[in-house]
Amino acid sequence: MNCQELKEAIAKSPVKSREALDRIYMYTTAGDEILPEFAGFLDQAASYQDFIESIYRDENRKFSLLWAECAKFKRRNWLQYFEPKMLVENVRMKTDGVPIQFGSGVMLAPTGSRDNIAKVYVFASKAFNANAAEFVTSIGGTFTLLDHEFCGIYGLYKYRGSVILEEWQVEHEPVKVDSDTAL
Repeated sequence: MNCQELKEAIAKSPVKSREALDRIYMYTTAGDEILPEFAGFLDQAASYQDFIESIYRDENRKFSLLWAECAKFKRRNWLQYFEPKMLVENVRMKTDGVPIQFGSGVMLAPTGSRDNIAKVYVFASKAFNANAAEFVTSIGGTFTLLDHEFCGIYGLYKYRGSVILEEWQVEHEPVKVDSDTAL
């Protein structure tokens, strides 16, 4: 495939995909010429899907904005490419989110899907590609989440049934608390 064929394939793609494909095209070209670092990916591709898949599989790019666009376009669970500090799996919920307790108050961290089983990831600062997730809000102070007490400031993101916390400024590591007092 060459750059002109890529451009034509994007023009013929489904309308709902075109905006994302146009961004990927802009990140990989200059003046309708493929950037040298992406030429090998395009030469090996038979379609724009192959081109995007090649970029997505390149773990050296996993922190780039382009990689995030490819991950979102492929709708894959990209979280497997990053190492969390903490992962809680199979969280069963009776609500539309994971409860976060602040003293006597409770906030629901949205999961990004209507499933009642979620995963909660905790990452160190800049340890995952935040561009691939949806930013929800930030949380500061002392709070309890899934029998762990957190103290600091965290970014809260969601992605396909998962809640992601990113450490922005942490006073101490999460501490396991008595499940009778936690939500």
